[in-house]
This record gives sequence, C-alpha cells and structure tokens, in this order.
Amino acid sequence: MKKNFIITVDTEGDNLWKAGGNITTNNAKFIPRFQSLCEKFGFKPVYLTDYEMAKDDYFLEFAKDALKRGACEIGMHMHPWNNPPFYRLNTHTDEKAYITEYPIDIADEKIKVITRCLEDSFNIDILSHRAGRWTTNREYFKLLRKHGYKIDCSVTPHISWRNNLGETGAKGSDYTCFREEPYYIYEGILEVPVTIRSVRMLDSENMKDLLKNGIFGKKLWMRPFSPDNKAMLALVDLVLRENKTDYLEFMIHSSELMPGGSPRFTSKDDIEALYDNLEPVFDKASKSYKGCILREYADFKVRFFKEK
Repeated sequence: MKKNFIITVDTEGDNLWKAGGNITTNNAKFIPRFQSLCEKFGFKPVYLTDYEMAKDDYFLEFAKDALKRGACEIGMHMHPWNNPPFYRLNTHTDEKAYITEYPIDIADEKIKVITRCLEDSFNIDILSHRAGRWTTNREYFKLLRKHGYKIDCSVTPHISWRNNLGETGAKGSDYTCFREEPYYIYEGILEVPVTIRSVRMLDSENMKDLLKNGIFGKKLWMRPFSPDNKAMLALVDLVLRENKTDYLEFMIHSSELMPGGSPRFTSKDDIEALYDNLEPVFDKASKSYKGCILREYADFKVRFFKEK
C-alpha cells in the first residue's frame, strides 16, 4: 500500500518576512503553476489561508475552481497581527506577534473572524489549521477545538522556535522533543507534524548518498529552503522505509512561488530553479506515495485509531 503525500502551502501575503508597509497578495497569481505541478503527479495541495489571501479575488476564484474539481483543500493559517479584530498590544507595533500573546477573548474573536470568512467564501467547513510562526499552546488548541477544527500541522519535530521572539518578547514553541508521527494533541484535534528528520543514525542503504550530499547529521525538512532538492529527495526514501509514519508532509509558502516574494527566491531564475528541483521530488514521490489532503488523512486515522 502506498504511503500518503500531503502538500501544505502557507497561503499568505507577499514577503511577510519583511516588516512594515502595506501587505500585498500578488503571489496569488503564481499559485496556479504550482497547482498544475501537483496535479501532474496526482497530488492535491492544502492551502492554509490567512486573512489577506481570503480576501484576494484572484485566489478565491482559483481556489473555488480547484475545490470544485476535488483538487485541493482549504485550511486556516493565522497571522494575528493582520487578522481582525485588531488589538494593540503594549508595544509600538503588533507586527510578528504570536497568537499566544493576545488575551484569550481577542484570540477567540480572531479565530472566529477568519473561520467565518473562509467558510462563507468557500461554503465548506474549515477543519485544518497551521499557526503563524509555528507557535501554539494548550489555550490556543482549546479555542481551535471550540471553532470546529479537527487537524493541526503546526508541530515541527526537532525544531525549537524559542529564540524567535514575539511582539512582547514571548518565545516561540519548542518542538525539539515532539513526536514525528501523528497523534491527538488536544481533544479531537489530530496533529500531523511537518516531515522533519534528524539524520544521525547510520543508514546502510542511504549512508553513501547522505554523506556525498553533505546532509548526514543535519535536520532535514520536506521544504525547499533553497532551489536545492537533496534533503527532500533523501526524505522521500527515508520516510518510505519507516514503520512509524504513513505519510510525507511537504510545506512551502505561497509567496515563495513568486520572484521577490520571499528572502529565499528573489528572482525569476530562482523560481525556475525551484521548479526544476521540485519536479524530480514530486516525480519520485509519486512512485511510492499517493496524494492526500489533511481532511482525508484525518478520516483515515480516526478509523485506524478506533481499530487499534
């Protein structure tokens, strides 16, 4: 039986790494090319959508068509500083604030607003979620559950965000010791961690390639940090041989699909190199994995856990 390949896209404004200025959503026009690449290999992206993109007419038209064809999923992605209702923290600006820094009642309203916006726009229940800047806590999960969320994919195993400060100086989540496999992180919410592996153990089948490519002993993400694809290709093989997980979870930001939309891919040549490297990864994955969206995966895991 093939394992599952889950493609998640943090669907958000242009270059949110850069502070200040009005937020634009020009990257929406670059998403269809990525969608076509996914469909070429039988994969279906999950567009985890923030408030700005939920208001972008181009993205809405594109996503409605993909949903109608069963070719994607829409989930929620929270950037609280850009998400109504607006609330001033005790600082000069709210940029880069964690949702966990806001009072519970304000966080509750922010979730309510974005959820209603997405559900009204797409006429579907929104079940999946990823936190902005990867940071969560128990109180936030409790609010997500209240608003009907059933799947989260914010956990990044082996990675700590403690040195990434929020607006009031709060530290990000530390997922260093969190599990790599799926589990229920809060009542009724299935955690589907991003695929990250710490490659330290000897792997007789893959050791030579890992050493040759300079990635042995490193933390490998199923994510294109650069146009290079060595880590992702290695993960396709590593996860396939694992017994503990039945999925591979890829992530990218929608703005990384546009020249100048992120610090990593600043030119047209960078984007062409990105696609030149993504295609072999998706091609290789298609041989041993099947496309799966988060809500399909959650339904499967509910049956699995009941049968255990």
